[in-house]
Amino acid sequence: MRMNTVKKLTAVLLCLLLVGFSVTAYAQEEEPLNYVVLGDSISRGSGVTNHDQACFGRIIADTNGYHYANYGIDGLESSGLLRVLQRKDVMNDVAKADIISISIGGNNYLNSLLTLVLGGALINREAAYDSVLKSFYQDFCQIIATIRALNPDTVIIVQTLYNPSVGLLRSVAATAIGKLNECFYRYDSENPGMITIADVATALDGHARCFELIHPTAQGNVEIAQVLLRVLYDLGLGETTEPVINERGRNSLEYYIAGIISPAKLLPAAA
Repeated sequence: MRMNTVKKLTAVLLCLLLVGFSVTAYAQEEEPLNYVVLGDSISRGSGVTNHDQACFGRIIADTNGYHYANYGIDGLESSGLLRVLQRKDVMNDVAKADIISISIGGNNYLNSLLTLVLGGALINREAAYDSVLKSFYQDFCQIIATIRALNPDTVIIVQTLYNPSVGLLRSVAATAIGKLNECFYRYDSENPGMITIADVATALDGHARCFELIHPTAQGNVEIAQVLLRVLYDLGLGETTEPVINERGRNSLEYYIAGIISPAKLLPAAA
């Protein structure tokens, strides 16, 4: 075989190898990231009736083109999230996740702290807070440890808790919620690099249109999505901070009231 022919064949083979490598690299680069949402009713999107299509998790997934799974459960406390993390379907998705966002702790306050305070602990309210917060922090540390055992490389985004209360309850709630949020910052300080904190509280606090009783409205879910999209953009995991809204959320309370007092129900039945 002549030298020129060998050189030509070598050049062709190198080109084919480079093309194959480029195609493989491109396919790997274009593979959607896996995004898992964990937590309570805020994570589930319970403030909107069409939460599967309009909660903040869905908005984030639609905006960035992520594969998406949502395991938010109404009323879930931190101890309940630990149990959820023992489910096989959750374990499988957590193990594959590139990004996990968590909203947890609000029900620890609602179900425990508020009960203690209103049940006679007003005299020693700080002790009541400290008792529940100690348990919450232990749970939270275990939650992150469980996730890290399943997936050491995933990005864990923890959302701070907002204060939806009004009137006299607002100052009481502010103290308890502030202490819960301090737990996240304490953990981050003691375990640098393990979590990323998304400051949802600052974005939503005082914005009445974002809340429906205790849950985020459709607008609230959009604003939560914006906070997380900025975090993801800064981490290099998203290409935009502008949310994509494929389906507008329907506020649960408004939808329920409209169904009760709809004009059709106010009119007399036809004879």
